[in-house]
Amino acid sequence: MAGLSWTAVTLSLLLYVGNCSADFKGPSLSELYKLVDKIWENYSPSYKVDNKPHYPMFSVAVSIPYNNDNNNKYDVSGITDDADTVKATLLTCEVYKSEKMVAATLLKWPDVLKQCPKRLVQWDDFPNKNEYKPIPWDQVKGVPEGFSRTDHAEYRTLTDFSTLANIPNKNDFMLFYVLSSPCVSKCTSITHDKNILKMINDITKWKNYAVVFTNVFMAEGPQSDEKQRREALVRLGDYKGAHGKSIGLNNIFRCDKSCRRCSSEAIQVNPHCYKNPDKSDPSNNLPSTSFIENL
Repeated sequence: MAGLSWTAVTLSLLLYVGNCSADFKGPSLSELYKLVDKIWENYSPSYKVDNKPHYPMFSVAVSIPYNNDNNNKYDVSGITDDADTVKATLLTCEVYKSEKMVAATLLKWPDVLKQCPKRLVQWDDFPNKNEYKPIPWDQVKGVPEGFSRTDHAEYRTLTDFSTLANIPNKNDFMLFYVLSSPCVSKCTSITHDKNILKMINDITKWKNYAVVFTNVFMAEGPQSDEKQRREALVRLGDYKGAHGKSIGLNNIFRCDKSCRRCSSEAIQVNPHCYKNPDKSDPSNNLPSTSFIENL
């Protein structure tokens, strides 16, 4: 792939047999692969930690124009957002917003001290935050040792999704990309106050849309449970939001060197979309070591 050597960006289609939209109506798998590759090449943010590249978790929602003169139908060159401006905004820990794109990295303490130390604190209830005036992250004092807090990238992107959702072009293709699959305990938890299940349904305002992730999100604790990760994908695809419409597992993708369907009529969810990859299997290659170790 072009850009950063994500030697295996994984993109696969999840088909949910019982969903009302049985067939994916967007671009072909090969076309979608090219679109995701171009989004990655143009907008993937990175910064250095101890002179080593660090690639933060990030998410991009982009409305890709339909091009009648282009055999590939959807043309990423129709997105006019400047790549350097988008990446620079993301690296300040701010959400990038335009009429065609919303993007964000995760906002995590203490990672902000490396990614955007001079930017103003964005959490009103952050420990010991100066209540009289905004202060930069690196001036915050008294945070308990071992304290951690995170707003996930896809949640932050969807929080500002209205800049796109109010002006969808019926012929555009909505690509919602997130570096790793939405997690079990927060993003796809029905009971968590920062889940994405309700908000992500706004992508159904587009006639054609897809949710795409690269890596299976792995973490300590319950998220290492394959059954829970599989169920999280089912919830993501099947949850009906305020519009009464689910996004459909048939509109969720993962990919590596080639595009694969994550489901078929025989199996509801392909294990490739939720299992811990076997790194000894070349077909399960993930991005380069320097990329993986920073996720």
